[in-house]
Amino acid sequence: MKTNYLKSMVLLVSLTITFTSCDSDDPTPPEIAKGEIAILSTLPNADGQSGSTYLQLIGDLTPKDYDNSTALPFNLPDQIVMLGNDIFILPYSGSDLVTKYTRNSNKELEEAGQLTLESNFGPSGIAIQNTTKGYLSSYGRGVIMIFDPSTMTKTGEIDLTSYGVGDENPDPTQMIIRDGKLYVTLNQVVGGFFPAADRIVADVAIINIATDEVEKIITNETSGISQPGGLLDNKHIFMDENNDIYMLCVGAFGAFGHKSGILRIKNGETEFDTDYALTLPDATIEGESNAMSWIHMLQYGGNGKLYGLANIPALGSNPPQFSTDKTSLAIEIDLAAKTVKNLGFPRGTWYGCVGKYNDKIVFGLSTENENGFFTYDMNTKEKSANAIIKTTGFPNLFRHFGEKY
Repeated sequence: MKTNYLKSMVLLVSLTITFTSCDSDDPTPPEIAKGEIAILSTLPNADGQSGSTYLQLIGDLTPKDYDNSTALPFNLPDQIVMLGNDIFILPYSGSDLVTKYTRNSNKELEEAGQLTLESNFGPSGIAIQNTTKGYLSSYGRGVIMIFDPSTMTKTGEIDLTSYGVGDENPDPTQMIIRDGKLYVTLNQVVGGFFPAADRIVADVAIINIATDEVEKIITNETSGISQPGGLLDNKHIFMDENNDIYMLCVGAFGAFGHKSGILRIKNGETEFDTDYALTLPDATIEGESNAMSWIHMLQYGGNGKLYGLANIPALGSNPPQFSTDKTSLAIEIDLAAKTVKNLGFPRGTWYGCVGKYNDKIVFGLSTENENGFFTYDMNTKEKSANAIIKTTGFPNLFRHFGEKY
C-alpha cells in the first residue's frame, strides 16, 4: 500500500472521529433551543485537522435552514454519543474530561456532570448498564473504566492490557451489553490506527458484568475480515430484534490485504457465528459499478435492514481529499440476504452521518450542491430529492431521542 495512502487514511481517522462545524453571525435566536432531535454540523479548517463543533436540538423534520447560533460548541475531535436522554461528549484528544448532558423536562440540554480521565485515556466507546453503572473504553490505555453515570465518578477498572497483540494494548473501542455480558470490540492496532499486516482476524472481549471479569476473548480467523468496531461511531456494534449482535469491522481501511465486513454473534451464543460474514469490498452494490472499501457510519433500521455511508475509493482522489471528494454513498444492506443497494442520493464527502426518525432513515450529506439531511422512508421507499434540513457546515450527526436502534 502506498505511503501517501496510509498517511491519508490516518488523517481520515482523525477527521471522521470528529464532528465539527462553524460559527454564525446571526444574533437572533431561532426556535431551536429545545426539541426531539440532536444534530451536529461540521466545517473543518483549511488544515483539515482543526475546527469547531456545534451541537443543537431541533423539533422535527419540518423543512428549515439552521445556523449554529444556539448550539453548544465543542472541539475537534470530540465524539458525540446519545444514550437515552443523555448525551456524552468523548474527547479524543486535548481534554481529560467526559461531559454529560441530559435533556430535561423542557426538552432542553443541560450539563449533568463531568468525568475526569487519566492522561492518554482516549475514550472510544461507552455503554450504560443502569443509573449507577457504566463502562468507558480506553483506546489509549487498554482498559475499561467503570463509572457511575449519575455522579460521573470512577468506581473501578477492568485491565485488558494482557490481551494486546503486538503491544500491551488491545485498543478497545465499541461496546454493547447483552444477557449480563459486556461485548467489547478490540482493534488490536500496532503503532497507530492499523493492525499488524499479517494478522487478519477480529477479536472481541466478553466481560461478566456481575463480576467485571473477562470471561474470554473470541476471535474470528476465517473470514478475512479484521478490526471490529472502529473509533468513528458507537453504532458500529448493535443488536437486532432477535438480540443477535452485529458489528462492523473496518479492515485496516483496505490496507495490507485486510477487508472490512460485518460479523455476527447470535442470541444465546458467546462465539462468532461461523456461518455468517459479509465481506464488504467483495459485495456487489446494486446501482453502483465501483466497489466499496468500508462503511464509516451506520444505522440499523429494523426488519433486517442496515443503512450506512459506504466509501467508494474509485470516486475520489489519491491521496483522498476528505473535505471535497464525493466518495460517500448512501446504501441499504439486507443482512439476511447479504445484498447491498445504492439508494440513489447525491454522493457526499467523508463528513456525513446516518440516523433514524420513526419510519425514516436520515442521511446527513455534504453534496455538490448543499449540506443537510435527506430522508428515506423505509415503508414507501420514497426519498427526498433535496435536503429537508439544511445546515451551516457539514451535517455530521442525527439522533432522535427515544429511538429503539
